[in-house]
Amino acid sequence: MTVSGSNTNKLNAVGDVVQVVRADGIVLAGTIVEDYADSLLAADDLGRDWARPHRWGVALDTGVLVFVDDADLVEGEAEPTGSSR
Repeated sequence: MTVSGSNTNKLNAVGDVVQVVRADGIVLAGTIVEDYADSLLAADDLGRDWARPHRWGVALDTGVLVFVDDADLVEGEAEPTGSSR
């Protein structure tokens, strides 16, 4: 069973350039490469509270692939990434 709510948002789509806020508060630019909305399950249906699936696969401009939810996508400018990884 899939769920909708805080993890789902129809405003973004694969191919969109987005800003991702990381756990350390840094905002980085990236491109949405996959939408996992059809794979999201309610927490009770997972049978665990760890390794929850996320809505989006985003390829950051730094070359790192991250998996995030709508709450991790922000409007505005990203930090310059330079060439370091």
